[in-house]
Amino acid sequence: MPERPLLILPSSGEPVQRRKRSGGGGSFHRPKPARQVERLTPQFKRLQESFEAKSVRLQAEASHLVPEEVVVLEVIGTVENFIRAVERIPGMEWLVELEEEEIPADDDFFVLDKKGNRRFDKETLKGRLFMVFSNNEALSQMLSLWSDWQSNKPFARGLGRWRSLFQQLRNVRRWGVEDRLLDTGILEDWQDRVEYGEEEVPCEIELWYRKSAIDRKKAHTRVTALVEELGGRVEDESEIEEIAYHTLLAYLPIDRVRQLIQMSHKDVSLVQCEHIQFMRASGQMSSTLPEDYSEHDLQHTPEPEMETAGLPVIALLDGLPLQAHRRLLGRLIVDDPENLELSYPAESRRHGTAMASLILYGDLSSKDPVLPKPIYVRPILQPDPRSRQSGAEAVPEGVLVVDVIHRAVRRLFEGEGDEAPIAPQVSIINLSIGISDRPFEQFMSPLARLLDWLAWRYKVLFVVSSGNCNQRIEFPSGEPICEEQIIASIAADARNRRLLSPAEAINALTVAAIHEDASSQLPVPGWVDPYTTSGLPSPINTQGMGYRRSIKPDLLAPGGRVAVQQGLKISGQPDGLEVYKRLGAPGQLVASPGSTPGNQDASWYTRGTSNATAIVSRSCCWLNELLDDLRGEPSGEEVIDSIPRSIWLKTMVAHGAEWGLAGTTLTSVLKNEHNSRQFREYITRLLGYGAINIERVRECTPHRVTTLSAGTLAKDESHIHRLPLPPSLNGVRGYRRLSLTLGWVSPVNTRHQGWRRADLWFSPPSAPLQVARSQADWRAVQRGTLQHEILEGEDAGVFVDGESMNIQVSCRSSAGVLDDDVAYALVTTLEIAEELEVDIYDEIQLRVHAARVRADAAD
Repeated sequence: MPERPLLILPSSGEPVQRRKRSGGGGSFHRPKPARQVERLTPQFKRLQESFEAKSVRLQAEASHLVPEEVVVLEVIGTVENFIRAVERIPGMEWLVELEEEEIPADDDFFVLDKKGNRRFDKETLKGRLFMVFSNNEALSQMLSLWSDWQSNKPFARGLGRWRSLFQQLRNVRRWGVEDRLLDTGILEDWQDRVEYGEEEVPCEIELWYRKSAIDRKKAHTRVTALVEELGGRVEDESEIEEIAYHTLLAYLPIDRVRQLIQMSHKDVSLVQCEHIQFMRASGQMSSTLPEDYSEHDLQHTPEPEMETAGLPVIALLDGLPLQAHRRLLGRLIVDDPENLELSYPAESRRHGTAMASLILYGDLSSKDPVLPKPIYVRPILQPDPRSRQSGAEAVPEGVLVVDVIHRAVRRLFEGEGDEAPIAPQVSIINLSIGISDRPFEQFMSPLARLLDWLAWRYKVLFVVSSGNCNQRIEFPSGEPICEEQIIASIAADARNRRLLSPAEAINALTVAAIHEDASSQLPVPGWVDPYTTSGLPSPINTQGMGYRRSIKPDLLAPGGRVAVQQGLKISGQPDGLEVYKRLGAPGQLVASPGSTPGNQDASWYTRGTSNATAIVSRSCCWLNELLDDLRGEPSGEEVIDSIPRSIWLKTMVAHGAEWGLAGTTLTSVLKNEHNSRQFREYITRLLGYGAINIERVRECTPHRVTTLSAGTLAKDESHIHRLPLPPSLNGVRGYRRLSLTLGWVSPVNTRHQGWRRADLWFSPPSAPLQVARSQADWRAVQRGTLQHEILEGEDAGVFVDGESMNIQVSCRSSAGVLDDDVAYALVTTLEIAEELEVDIYDEIQLRVHAARVRADAAD
């Protein structure tokens, strides 16, 4: 144990009345009824014509099917509880609600200021998309309601929300071919496969999830028939009710795929099928690959001193590692129920070997100690025969990625068939791979939805990578490489650097990379380091925000330095810098397969968000060891064991995060008069909560005190946590910093745009310490399941001995009914400048002990 261990507050907090959330939405202009009639009547007419045309087509097919369509209703603002109004119309079924953040203002809908004038400085609006399944009967009733609204007739009981919808309705249309195909990556994947010369092409057909099993069966039958009409076949089907997931894995003949790629695809019944939400490429979850095979010999490095013992607390879902590598031998528990090892050559075991090495050792150049516990490894990748790069690894095409992850995690905690759970003590699951063709847009991806639900069900922490963007960086040709220009170019390229699925999952920790490693070597000749400032985000990071503008990535960690060089001028492409993708320095040194058979000592340099994710998982493992030690402290076992270990790890690893010099540098380069009003949110998409630093969390100092507390809240409940204030700080002027981190896991609601059922938050106390918020935007920190705030100040605070700083944690329902109690962890650090020469640790420790004695006496 350290000399000054973390302090554990003696209770889970005192129940108090829940505090209301601050903030609220602005107002907007909406058109008058006559204008709405003028605007929307043609749209309703087109919708009716679509139903009539489908009816004629189905009659010609002699299919005897009832015409149905998915209708999209786009509103500005909110229409509360609209789902109830939909469910009162026979033949209409609620599918999903989606929040829209950046709807362009026009002459009908625009933002108003407090005086009722148009705000030209805010030319985007917020709204909702309501998607409903409708047949002819339901359409007729909706058109009847529209007619009643035009005539100002009263609506029947329970249908009043339709009146609000018509007032705020911006657009009504059917879910069409473009929605199913565009921005899903499937057309690009198909074109690539046509050029590759494949005979048949796999694809995932994601269906709208219907409440009725009969309707789901009907959708399966209809889509299967349409696939077979094209000469294809359906190989697999997956339904997961808890995340509203229903997907078919299909194969289509290459000649019909060519037809689908061409403009004539709109005439193909399959892509017009109302049961289909999206068509996506299959088997795109893959590792990022280097381009050469250089290696370094580790035969003369000392053997790790620490032995591996005990049960694993971390699971690695990745490629199959090279188990016989000297750095990994005896430190992995490989669970391979599909026997992938039989077809996994040693030279192809690259990504899993690298990630296992980083979790166990970190950057080998840093010579840090090895983890004391083994890693559980479940291989989910295989060598990719389609890749043009040697040794590529990917999830096989003949399976559904969501099913693969679902089965792997369920096997950990529930077992499989007659088998017992394989590793139920696991608290962390590392997922350093993403779906390359599924950047986050509006819809949360099925895999992100799955991780959120699994995190709640099994109380496990998923640590996932935000994804890499290895494309060239726009940069003027011939100009000297300049840090400021590169920062500005990357920040401006947000559209092409979106998070990769499942990075948007709200219950997961999403990790991006810092441009940093332990190597002392310079880039290879011809390449240069793009940055001179330490701690900056990697130039290959993807960017946030996440779902509903939550903070994503959450954290940054070292991911290796990335070299660049001026790229060759390519016709049709902007000038730019090429990104170094080979295996030489700089970067993080990791264990690797050797280029010669039987070499078990090789290593190479890699870089990226996968590496950073493994570093965060490694840090969580060390914090888990710390929590085991703290259980022996007063109140330790009672408080630490009161909530799942994964929630502690999530909260603690984030607690030491800060923007640091990177925040100062990005602010000086990117802040201007056009973005100054919302700059903190703007910069948060690059930095998240900042770079981790677990050394700030592992022990205290005379000038830095960290406390742990936890609790469980039901809807509309609150707890007060009291941190005793050091009396020697009373009336003293000087720098002080207060860091507070709240972490939890939320149950989810698949039918509600809010998604997370539980909303927990604290309002940081500014008095009596006289501190104010800094770094991450105060609104953004309350949109996910991790709230991390830093407050700073120098003015003298006035208080008396015995006074405490009170932190109130509250809970409310956010997306529908919240029936479950929600566990949370709260970590707090008070830090002062060493120049003040005040030992605040001893003073706070004494008062925490006194509070514990009083609590024990009261019991």
